[in-house]
Amino acid sequence: MTRPPRKPTSNDASRPRMKARAATSGATPRRGPPRPPPASRRFETTTPIERVEIVRVEATTPVERVGIVRVEATTPVDQLERIDATPPVVRLDRSQLAELRRAPRAITVVDDQLVDVHELSAIPALRVALHDDAPYLTAARTAIVAAGHIIAAQATGLEGIEVIKDAIRRDVVDTVVVGIPGGETVIEAALALAPQRPVIIAACAGTAISAVVQAAEVGADLVTLRPHDVEHLAPVLLAAARLADERRDALTAKGGQAMLRARLDAMVEPELGTLQPFELFQRILEVELKRARRYAYPISVAMFALEIPSPQPAAGIRGILRARAGNALIQSIRDIDLATELDHDRFLVLLPYTDLSGAAEVARRILAAVAQGDPVTAMGRTLAPRLVGAVSGATPGQPLSFARLMKDASRALAQARRDGAELAIQP
Repeated sequence: MTRPPRKPTSNDASRPRMKARAATSGATPRRGPPRPPPASRRFETTTPIERVEIVRVEATTPVERVGIVRVEATTPVDQLERIDATPPVVRLDRSQLAELRRAPRAITVVDDQLVDVHELSAIPALRVALHDDAPYLTAARTAIVAAGHIIAAQATGLEGIEVIKDAIRRDVVDTVVVGIPGGETVIEAALALAPQRPVIIAACAGTAISAVVQAAEVGADLVTLRPHDVEHLAPVLLAAARLADERRDALTAKGGQAMLRARLDAMVEPELGTLQPFELFQRILEVELKRARRYAYPISVAMFALEIPSPQPAAGIRGILRARAGNALIQSIRDIDLATELDHDRFLVLLPYTDLSGAAEVARRILAAVAQGDPVTAMGRTLAPRLVGAVSGATPGQPLSFARLMKDASRALAQARRDGAELAIQP
């Protein structure tokens, strides 16, 4: 079957001209009208069309480059109006742009990134009492002031010791910077005011190791090296400020427990004829120290250590010797005395109203009583209980503190054990 010829149309007449124009311009001829650009909007519904009620437009790219708009509708589709996704043009001047850049950005933070923020307290200005040799005094004063602290008192030499001690007693200083050697009496005066005492900084010459040893021996809290300068002294003063704050907080907390402690002290009385718990012994010793300061009477302590010849016996034999020595000690002390047991097989006896000569007499009586105790025979050896003792004390008017008494007694006891002596007396 033969198809009838197609009738010419109006487009046929224009085709030659289009071809000719394409040939002259070098472009590919395009047939038909131009295609419209692809749709830049997409309509999605999460519910059947007949139940759509709300319209929400969300851009999936930045506003200035919106290319796709998703529509979730909650009203009938036939009521949806045309949505123009072209963003409005907003012009900002330079000040508005700068403010926009400074605006805070919203960031996503997970729980692991959350931290507690505590505001740091300001560094308090310490009231410093300064005692040092004349060549170091000016440099120390300059460094303390440069670090932001206040010189409450300063002195040098033997005549200046009383000036610093008076400032300490009047509680007008927070920290004492003392040159060592030469300022040991100032440190003792500060230690006597424990627990409400200033922070003690020892200023020493030489190496750091030797300075630390010297500061520990005299009972200082911190140490700094001579010659003084702000680079070395400022960090030490910061540590002193923090230490003073912690002590004040601790004293405040103790003040809240004062009533409870008073009740406990009233309930707990020392049991005569036994070694007292160290906590009870320390509380009674603090009370006796306060009485000694107030009424100006002497007070002493005696420290004893168990001596066992080498080779050391078994732990059970050592315990028997320690028990026998402790029983003999308890039977030898007076009614006003109080004894407790320390670590490393040591005993400590409080001797109120007793000077050094009286304490030495009590200590000799204790040593003799222990030496007369029954020996222990085990594993072919016979071991008799034996103690080495040392006494220390303070007379009225001398600096008085538990730390000083313990330090003096421990030092004398160590010296007696090195020398092989039976009793040492710390003058």
